[in-house]
Amino acid sequence: MSSINPLVPIWAAYQATEDALKMSRRVVHFADRTTEILNAFSGDEAETEKAVAFAQYKAGKNFLNRIKVLNQTDTLNSLLTQSAQEISDLFVLSLWATFERFVRDFLQEKGEKIREILPTDLGEFYYQHVYHEIDYWKPEDILDLLKHSLFKADEQQIGRTKEVLKYRDWVAHGKNPNKMPSSTITPKLAYDRLYSLTETLIAKRSNAPSPTAL
Repeated sequence: MSSINPLVPIWAAYQATEDALKMSRRVVHFADRTTEILNAFSGDEAETEKAVAFAQYKAGKNFLNRIKVLNQTDTLNSLLTQSAQEISDLFVLSLWATFERFVRDFLQEKGEKIREILPTDLGEFYYQHVYHEIDYWKPEDILDLLKHSLFKADEQQIGRTKEVLKYRDWVAHGKNPNKMPSSTITPKLAYDRLYSLTETLIAKRSNAPSPTAL
């Protein structure tokens, strides 16, 4: 198991996506201001030809006019706002999926000790069974296991993590408006909570090599 927190690249991807959306909003704002200026020129006027090449002028004006049409009907702004929320929820899903896989791998690695049970035939079979069963454990049961063991001195941390899980479940199951989650979880909130817990597990991991694929 790597000592690098697996949530870091997911968070970096989210930040890059956020920057891209911000740039899109700036394009819309730029279009509002610039279209009026371009509309004041004619493609035949010397002033315009001096300012920009004719082909660039035409292409730019066409592009900005298209954005203006969309913006006049609020289509683009609405789409950007809706996209931002959908993207945020998808990144909460991605952060949780990455976190959950890490925890399952962590528990499978810890199960290596079972192989030392005597007789060895029993130990090896027992290990194989537990290794595969961990992938079928319910996420909430896994969090309870951590709550009563590694995090018994800070059970609230597991409680906060369960809020992320509940929001993740709500998103993954279609965002039922009749079963709203108790807390709205942003990617930043999910990242902070899951990152902290993951860092604790990384510090608790054994030095044994990760098991090969079984």
